[in-house]
Amino acid sequence: MTLTLTFRKIDATEALKDRITKKVEKFAKYVTYPMEIHVLLSLDKPYQCAEITCHAEHKVLVAIAKSKDLYESMDLCVHKIEHQLKKEREKKKGHKSARLAGRPTALKLARDVNADVPHREKKITA
Repeated sequence: MTLTLTFRKIDATEALKDRITKKVEKFAKYVTYPMEIHVLLSLDKPYQCAEITCHAEHKVLVAIAKSKDLYESMDLCVHKIEHQLKKEREKKKGHKSARLAGRPTALKLARDVNADVPHREKKITA
């Protein structure tokens, strides 16, 4: 995972760097492929903005938050990106199980298991 931090009109303190680094490290548990993450922290009077852009596989996930507190903005952005990553992971899980259920070997092995497979009814031939 590659992390790039950009500060606009804000001093780059170690506390901010440590906080955003710890928050972004949680993204690794949702994906197995390398990611490129760009974090932009800026001051737009009277709001403090945080923007996270995550290039994961072939998707670009973006989250923007503005609030009076910079830490709150960072937390909102991290939450939005986590939600997007969870959604992508669930999409892939459902798609893969539907594809694997159509294989003849999978049907032979799963005759005695009553499983609910999304997108396709389980066909068992006698």
